[in-house]
Amino acid sequence: MKNGWFTTSLILALSVCGLAARAQQSVDLIMDNLTSSVLAQTTALLNSNAVMAASRNAAAERRTGRDSTTARRVNLAYSPTIALQQQTVRDLSQQLQARSPAAVQALNNAFGPGKADYSQLFREMVKQSGLPADNAATAFAAYIELAYAIVHDVQHERASTPAMDQALQRQMTTLLSQNDKLSSPSTVAKFGETIKLQAILLYVSWQDARKSEQASQFRSVVAQQFRKQGLDLSLVKLTAQGMSRK
Repeated sequence: MKNGWFTTSLILALSVCGLAARAQQSVDLIMDNLTSSVLAQTTALLNSNAVMAASRNAAAERRTGRDSTTARRVNLAYSPTIALQQQTVRDLSQQLQARSPAAVQALNNAFGPGKADYSQLFREMVKQSGLPADNAATAFAAYIELAYAIVHDVQHERASTPAMDQALQRQMTTLLSQNDKLSSPSTVAKFGETIKLQAILLYVSWQDARKSEQASQFRSVVAQQFRKQGLDLSLVKLTAQGMSRK
C-alpha cells in the first residue's frame, strides 16, 4: 500500500503487539473515549468555521509565500520522552476511571508499562504521508482525517493521498498556531502525545468495528461526537488542497 495514513505496516504492527486480539475491548474504549476531555480541549479548534478559515489561510500562504496568520511562530515540532508517553497513558486512564473501569483496563492492557508503544505505532501510521511524526499538527491532522474517513465510510486507503495528508497538516498548523494554550514546548508536546494516542485508539477501534459488523453504529457515534464539538464531518470534503466545505 502506498498512500494515506492507513498502511499495511501499521496493521501488521498492531497485530504483532497483540492489539488485534484485544480488539473487542477497543470499541467500548473509544465509545467512552470520544466523550472524554480531548474533544472538550479542542472544541474551538474543531469548529467548522475555524477549519474553513484555516483552509483559506493555508491557501493564502501557498499563493503569497508568506504567513497569513501567526502560523509557524509556534514551533509544533517536539521530541517526546518515555516519561511523557507513560504520563499520557496514565492521564487518560485517570480521566476514564470514574466512567468506565473496563475502558481503563483495555487501555492499560494495550499501552500500559511493558505493553505497546503507541508513539511507534503512530510513526507507522504517518510514515507514507511524508510528514514528521513528532509534530502536534501532524497528530491533529491524522486524528481529524481518521474521523473523516470513518464518517465518510472510506473503504480503501488509496482514497487518501500524501498530498491530502500534507494539505490537512498545513491547515492544522495554522489552526493550532492560533491557540494561545500551545505557547510552550511542554504544552505542545503534551498536546501532540495526547492526540497521537487518541488517533491510534480511534484507528484500532474503527478496524475492530468493521470486523465485528458494528461499523454503522461506530460511524454514527463518531459523527455525533464531532458534530457536538462544532465540526460536521459530513459537510466537508478532503482534497489535495485540504479540507473544505462540500
